[in-house]
Amino acid sequence: MSEEAPPTRWLNRTVIGAGLTSLLADVAYEMATSVLAGFFLILNIPQWMLGLVEGTGDALANFVKLGIGYYSDRIGQRKIFVVGGYALTGVSLSLFAFALGWPLILLGKSLAWIGKGLRGPLRDAILADSVPPAALGRAFGFHRAGDTIGAIIGPLLGALLLATLPLTILNTTAAPHRVVFLLTLIPGIGAALCFFFLVREQRFTPRPGIRFRESLAELPRPFRRYLFAVGLFGMGDFS
Repeated sequence: MSEEAPPTRWLNRTVIGAGLTSLLADVAYEMATSVLAGFFLILNIPQWMLGLVEGTGDALANFVKLGIGYYSDRIGQRKIFVVGGYALTGVSLSLFAFALGWPLILLGKSLAWIGKGLRGPLRDAILADSVPPAALGRAFGFHRAGDTIGAIIGPLLGALLLATLPLTILNTTAAPHRVVFLLTLIPGIGAALCFFFLVREQRFTPRPGIRFRESLAELPRPFRRYLFAVGLFGMGDFS
């Protein structure tokens, strides 16, 4: 529960900061994703491993999401986990640049998506607290717009870099892809810094005695039905 005066404007510093953060984070992720399949071919990694890497990352992110919101409510802290999550994702994607096979790619993807799981629910909670209830749609729409713009810029940058860089650097055809992965550090770390400096967290009362099952029981029944339906969909929505 917030302890500060409720916000009166929807397009405020926190909403803008969260939108810019999401834009930068998606630029980094989509840059890496757009060239990853080609990198698999160059390293002679079986293509089915790409699905395993993506699916493992998604699973880890979802398991982390399940617990981090509950834990943050207990200790009364959100922003530090969000910044850490963006930083972890930003650094981990660059590990692809050093991969000689699938194990390091799987590790990098897993760490990156653990970071995604850490930041997602808490970022949304911070964003929801930063605007009046009647403006939630506009605030989250602005955030998603930043996310979508980043998803357009990222692949374009990845393709442009591959088209611009020499086909072989240091006598290896994989080098241009490695350069792209390394360059994801710039928007990836930029996303963490953007959230740290621009986003303001509304203080709220910690609930150290809260129990996970009890907190679920407090949710409105229609919302629990909605979560069940989304959960069924999510069971089939994986790589």
